[in-house]
Amino acid sequence: MSAELLVKDSPTMTTQSKVADVTEPVRAFIDAVNAGDLGAATDQLADDATHHGQIASYRPEGVRVLFNLLRTVLPDMRMEIRDIRVEGDRVISRVVGTGTHTGAFLGQPPSNRPIVWQMVDIATVRRQPRADGTPGRPVITERYWDVFADPYAWQEIGVIPAIMC
Repeated sequence: MSAELLVKDSPTMTTQSKVADVTEPVRAFIDAVNAGDLGAATDQLADDATHHGQIASYRPEGVRVLFNLLRTVLPDMRMEIRDIRVEGDRVISRVVGTGTHTGAFLGQPPSNRPIVWQMVDIATVRRQPRADGTPGRPVITERYWDVFADPYAWQEIGVIPAIMC
């Protein structure tokens, strides 16, 4: 069962409502992560969604594990969408993350310093089919991003020296 293309020409939907519909799960995911509600965050992902990071690709449960880990390293972590674009069923976002490094990470003790990093999120959004086969709500089916792709974040928590950034 394939997911239905979300943004398409329709005489009943305005362009603005199409964009709001396709960006909804991306915005809801960020809002849920910021609230610390990882169940609500992963609810924005299709059951078979793939999250592609720089090191590995993983399914929704892996996304939950990743953000649980990040919450232990940066308990006050927040992400903010600074720019968002829609191209068909793809949502491209520039996201800025902030947090205070108060938890150990990769053997590195807490620096207790605030950190800031940037990332680009490219999400494919489709309508998840209902059990009866009709189109359901929009969900993220595939995502390309790496929460810590920005080398300055690694520098701030002491994993790599400043000279390498």
